[in-house]
Amino acid sequence: MGDISKKSIIETVDTAKEYASKLEELIKSVELAKDQVNESSRRTIENIDFAFDLLLSVVLRVLEKRRDSLKLEVEKIKEEGLKPLRECHDVIIAKLKSTQEYIEEGQNILRVGGPTSPDETHKFTEQASKLGSLPAVPTLEEVPDVSFQCSLDSVQADLERTLSGLGSISKMGPVQITEVEEKPGALLVQWEEVDFERTVDIHSFRLQMAYGDLREQILLLDSNFHDVFCGLECQYLVRDLRPGVPYTFRVCCRVEGDPQWSAWSLPRVASTSLVPFCWDLENPNYMITNENKIATKTSADQSVLFSSAAQFGPGHSIEFTVLDCGIGCSDEGVGLVNTRIEGENLLQPGALFLNTKGSVFVDGKEKMTKLPKLEKGSKVSFTCEHIRDSKIRVGVECNNKTVTYDWNISNSDLKLYFAISF
Repeated sequence: MGDISKKSIIETVDTAKEYASKLEELIKSVELAKDQVNESSRRTIENIDFAFDLLLSVVLRVLEKRRDSLKLEVEKIKEEGLKPLRECHDVIIAKLKSTQEYIEEGQNILRVGGPTSPDETHKFTEQASKLGSLPAVPTLEEVPDVSFQCSLDSVQADLERTLSGLGSISKMGPVQITEVEEKPGALLVQWEEVDFERTVDIHSFRLQMAYGDLREQILLLDSNFHDVFCGLECQYLVRDLRPGVPYTFRVCCRVEGDPQWSAWSLPRVASTSLVPFCWDLENPNYMITNENKIATKTSADQSVLFSSAAQFGPGHSIEFTVLDCGIGCSDEGVGLVNTRIEGENLLQPGALFLNTKGSVFVDGKEKMTKLPKLEKGSKVSFTCEHIRDSKIRVGVECNNKTVTYDWNISNSDLKLYFAISF
């Protein structure tokens, strides 16, 4: 066998092995898909049984309670109706007894041939006055005639109409998480609508997060998740996450006119390997606290505080909150720099700077547009996107007013420091 033929066979076998390996991976994917179908079907049947068993028990309990209540009401009416009748009956019985005794006494007098003296006659006739008038007996119209009314036909129709449409089955959640992008100490979670069988107006989305990987822990899903976003946007930046720690996300939606949330998306597990934005610890003029996120000026000397590294760049956004401040000078404020520049302020080349007066400086040159002044409670955010080569576009927002600048920087990796100068 020639070397060429042998080499060709070896290459063919290697290709076949690689193909077989890919087929084995596909088999694993198919098995995972089958497991998802079987497990979700089993879980859904359990949920159906639980829901309907619960409703049956609730309906039976409510019906039994209502039946007992109606019976008690009947017994009360019955007792209230019978009480005066019993009293009337007792009065009549007593009068009947005394009357019968009177009759018997008269018959005895007649049996011996009449009264023996005028006094006996007077005494007997005098007792006739005790007979009096007949007791008043209520007529049938004056006593209860208890009955029961129930609109069985309409109630049955309402129940059938309500219960016949109870519940629905979703082949999958109408929205699914499509991408999770790592950010410094954060994850940008994106989702989109995937149910194209029906066209609906989505009123809002709801994103939930849980700590850890919960994909195989179905029983922990609902109890461990908590809301992190509710709104119309199809993405959300989940902040304050620990690098290397897995988080599980899921999303659902609510359509216009429907008070119920939809089925959840498939759980998506992600983590960020990028450390959170934080301040440098080496500047003695600032006290750094709260996991290196809060900087407090501790000296009267003006000084520039940089981030711990060049962490900011295209695709990133960062927000600063002014927790406290004085009047402020024109060279005090917050900004971005492409290197750890020298000097006591950021009014110089290589810096994009927003001062406390609301003026913006790019490479030391003041721009025309002004933003609101910085004061206690002010929020300043920077966003960044790559235009081409070393040009980036930076958005600066302060108290809901935004300006955008294209900026040429010297860093080939397009990484920037963020900094403050006070």
